Amino acid sequence: MKCLQLHALVWEAAGIHLRLNTSVTEMAVVVAEPSAASALADVLVGLSQPVGGAVRLDGRNVTGLPPGHRGITLVPPGGALLPHLTVERNVAYGCRRADQSRIRRRVQDLKLESIRGLRPHELSPVQRLQVAVARALCQEHEPGAIVIEDRHGEAPCRAAVAAARTQDVAVLVITDRAYLDTSLGGPLRPEAITDAP
Repeated sequence: MKCLQLHALVWEAAGIHLRLNTSVTEMAVVVAEPSAASALADVLVGLSQPVGGAVRLDGRNVTGLPPGHRGITLVPPGGALLPHLTVERNVAYGCRRADQSRIRRRVQDLKLESIRGLRPHELSPVQRLQVAVARALCQEHEPGAIVIEDRHGEAPCRAAVAAARTQDVAVLVITDRAYLDTSLGGPLRPEAITDAP
């Protein structure tokens, strides 16, 4: 199983510095205010840099790597599927090169064959997030971790987490609500700090 480490990671949201120190090998949930949750997701996938600390994947420091080269992918709130594309084309959108065998494998792995010709508006919220997980897994650089941004903490996210956990990836859910599934321990909460580096 892959391991995502947030090593004394410090980031800024709404003028406040927040710190989190954890290792994720299966799944973990971070509960934070919406601005802090979005800022953390941006730091993890490389859209912004942390104030301090490091992001590591399987012991390798990926903090300075650009998005798409870290092995960490994002499932944004609601899945953010492209409305004019079918399920199969949305999954393929994650691949920079049209690797048909990889696309087919992801569609099969996540049991999307029966809906592959549908468009996002024809899908349930659960199906949309499952398609977004398939797209995240279809990145050019094989992902070792998936970050799922959740704004509801209910069934759609649970199904996406279940789908992601069938793969060999660490799953980190970032939400602004209490997450009810505590089978892997309680949710993590970032610590507000005043002595940021």
